[in-house]
Amino acid sequence: MSAVRVLRSEQLDETVHLATVDGGVRVAVVPKPGFSTAAGYFGLRFGSTDTRFRRADGSLVEVPDGSAHFLEHKLFEGREEKVFDRFGKLGADFNGGTGFRSTSYYFVSAGRFEESLDVLLDFVQRPLITAERVEKEKGIIEQEVRMYEDHPQFRGVFLLHRALYQAHAIRIPPGGTVEAVRSTTAEHLQACFDAFYRPQNLVLSLAGDLDPERVFRLVEERVEDRAAERVERIYPQEGGAPAAAELEEEFAVSRPHLWLGWRDAAGAGTGQPLVERRVLSSLVLDLALGDSSELHQDLYQRGVVDDTFSAGFSCDFDYGYAVVSAQTEQPERLVEEVRRAVARFVDEGPAEADLERVRRSAWGGLVTGLQAPGAVAGSVLQSLLLDQEPFGVLEVLAQVDVERLRRRAAELLDPRMSAVALLRPSAG
Repeated sequence: MSAVRVLRSEQLDETVHLATVDGGVRVAVVPKPGFSTAAGYFGLRFGSTDTRFRRADGSLVEVPDGSAHFLEHKLFEGREEKVFDRFGKLGADFNGGTGFRSTSYYFVSAGRFEESLDVLLDFVQRPLITAERVEKEKGIIEQEVRMYEDHPQFRGVFLLHRALYQAHAIRIPPGGTVEAVRSTTAEHLQACFDAFYRPQNLVLSLAGDLDPERVFRLVEERVEDRAAERVERIYPQEGGAPAAAELEEEFAVSRPHLWLGWRDAAGAGTGQPLVERRVLSSLVLDLALGDSSELHQDLYQRGVVDDTFSAGFSCDFDYGYAVVSAQTEQPERLVEEVRRAVARFVDEGPAEADLERVRRSAWGGLVTGLQAPGAVAGSVLQSLLLDQEPFGVLEVLAQVDVERLRRRAAELLDPRMSAVALLRPSAG
């Protein structure tokens, strides 16, 4: 095991113990004395966008869209007993999820922590993938894909992705399409597991009333002995401008649903630059269009927006976009008014007093949201998967100034990088 590195966050009153155990798994332990629950998050940088990659032997592997999500399902199945049943017998809550760039699995227990940890480490490292099992699962995943496609929020977000991006893999939902699910084979899933689910790619984050040294020993005893392999991920080349100014679909909604987005011209990479981009972008949107902003109040009082209006920012190492969404009977007016408000904000810039207000609000939200072991373990996992220091967002938040926000607003809210997605009520 590597030497233990200890990070301390005075603002959160949290300590993170970090080490890489023999075998290669990176482990983070956050002791929370006195808590009755403990949580474990196990994840890796492998997600729905990783469908083309080159193995160390030079072979090119191409798998169907949705393969990472399908593989998650197969891990849930376990070898002899379903993983949900194993955790249920221990009284632990369990789940997992597949995103564009990562997959994670987690449990929260109020006792029998070490047994729950055994289950987590076992099923993630030792799946049983057979042709019969894969065929049996296809119907279930097809139903899940169709369920999401029937949800207006899901449908609209991916319509916006297709408007904002010409080729980027986030145009495709993590679950893929029904056709992709039907074409998936056991060989596809085994190739993904063999390439990415190696100890050196895995990160384990744990929080609770735990002894870090004991946890490190327990994990080290249970890590599979598999050699590292360098895998080259191959992504499509993205164009320099949005794919379309506007995309529209008819859908089963009672009134129009609108998404207005602005994409970054380039990604920020991982590590500290990505933390800074996320913090600055979120603050810009809060200052420009947050519920307490002057511009939002004006739009609300004039009936342009209502309580369905929201704004947010999403990013990873090679993409980033801001989006506002709302339900409205006058989508064209809303787009025009919001764009006018955003242009005014970019021109005038934020006021120092407003920055302090949203900084305090963001700070309070972060501190409040990271109290429970599950929230802490999940936050630390996501930071480590992106090569970021745990809780580093607080340092960035403290250092933000008006000038940096002004520059970020002009960069993020560039009208040339904007697109609209609209779901109109079905004519029938």
